[in-house]
Amino acid sequence: MMQLSTVPGVGWITVRLAGVLVGPYKGRRILAHVSDKPYVSPRAQIACPRLQVGHSCFIDDDVTIFSHPDGGEIRLGDRVHLYRGTILEVGGGGSVVVGDDSHIQAGCNVKGFLRSVRIGRNVQVAPHCGFSPYEHNFEDITSPIKDQGIRSAGDIVLEDDVWLGQGVQVLEGVHIGRGAVIGAGAVVSKDIPAYAVAVGVPARVIRFRGKAASPDGDAQGVNDL
Repeated sequence: MMQLSTVPGVGWITVRLAGVLVGPYKGRRILAHVSDKPYVSPRAQIACPRLQVGHSCFIDDDVTIFSHPDGGEIRLGDRVHLYRGTILEVGGGGSVVVGDDSHIQAGCNVKGFLRSVRIGRNVQVAPHCGFSPYEHNFEDITSPIKDQGIRSAGDIVLEDDVWLGQGVQVLEGVHIGRGAVIGAGAVVSKDIPAYAVAVGVPARVIRFRGKAASPDGDAQGVNDL
């Protein structure tokens, strides 16, 4: 049935009917694997001229993919999943790139403004995480913050096989190394090395995967990852 989704005048109806038949929410993921074509929900809102979507991607209900006139590309690798309520937004020359087999759960906000957000392969992002490679200027107390523009300390980069717990916030210029795990609710303002486990506000490394905690390490929060 999904093969008909590219036939003019038939596609939208076909996609809606296929979604009803397989059931709600994650039950629809099977539709992304019927063929190499992605499954894009009719309820997704997409306005991005430089969007590239890989094979067998899943774009859920109420996902927003939006580019401002000066935005860069948004590129999704093969088998990327974006779940409902997630927003990918680019502007000011920034971009968003998500690698193969990475999953971004519900309610996440990925903003590529001024610089880029680059998410590697096999990355798991729990609900309500945020990525912001820019900050507002605010030093001038005689002018509203909204009128002072924005600045950036650099791209956000997540290497392959990273796992972010629920509600993690990743700030400008941060590089998270391969295989790192970030605990729920953490605010990542500095680089995290490969295979580290980090928790807290601001996030700090408490141990490395496969190794015991350091003598002065604090294991609190590990069970919440």
